[in-house]
Amino acid sequence: MVGYQNKSLDKGKFYILGVQFEGMDGTMDINQLVSGLTGVEADEDGLFTKTAAQMQVPNAKGTYDIYYYLTNGWFDNGTEDGDFKPGWCDSNGVIAGEDDADLDGQLTAGLSAWVKDVGAAETFVQAGQVPSDDSVEVQAPAKFALRANVYPIAFNLNDADKVSYSGLTAGDIDDDNFVNTASQIQVPNAKGTYDVYYYLSNGWYDNGTEDGGYKAGWCDSNGVIAGDAESDLTGDVPAGQGFWTKGVGAAFTITFKK
Repeated sequence: MVGYQNKSLDKGKFYILGVQFEGMDGTMDINQLVSGLTGVEADEDGLFTKTAAQMQVPNAKGTYDIYYYLTNGWFDNGTEDGDFKPGWCDSNGVIAGEDDADLDGQLTAGLSAWVKDVGAAETFVQAGQVPSDDSVEVQAPAKFALRANVYPIAFNLNDADKVSYSGLTAGDIDDDNFVNTASQIQVPNAKGTYDVYYYLSNGWYDNGTEDGGYKAGWCDSNGVIAGDAESDLTGDVPAGQGFWTKGVGAAFTITFKK
């Protein structure tokens, strides 16, 4: 199954977008998966690093691999001089994945990246093959990390038909400090801030009685299950939207179900 997702980008603003497709050959090449933005020309002084569209992808070192979209990225065409073509490049203007490039250009489904269109408001396009696995595990370490739904569909954090979890550190609604002791997921919202969710063993929900009931789930800062009529948060994560995870005290695993 193939598909695509579009995201309108405002000029000069960073967005957290999830990686949710793979190439038609099963690889995760940035130059196969991501398009739609206008490139700028490389220059000897490296000024393009301030004017080109960017993708900043988390790496194993705890920093970011930064890619720039150029109209004339260098690649090895088998001649002494090489040649030039549009594509995502390293800070030297070399097409990612080339033998001479500093970056391999490989993305990972289920992770997120920062995207910034510097020149103008445009549409970021991610297209490719939907992962064929019935479910995919995504690791959330015991620190803040950028993660995303593997499949290009919206989901709710508390929807057991689409997502499950293991290894969560559960907070307790009776603990006044659960916002610091419970596992967290932080989802960007339309206000330019984050909707912050806490995993509680006994989040409150309206069970139709005067007192309500309690169950495990992702909750707002008042301890109310997200999506409940009295909750401040819906628990919804749009398709293509990346988010932050934080495993407080321990890592946890998110399993996305096709």
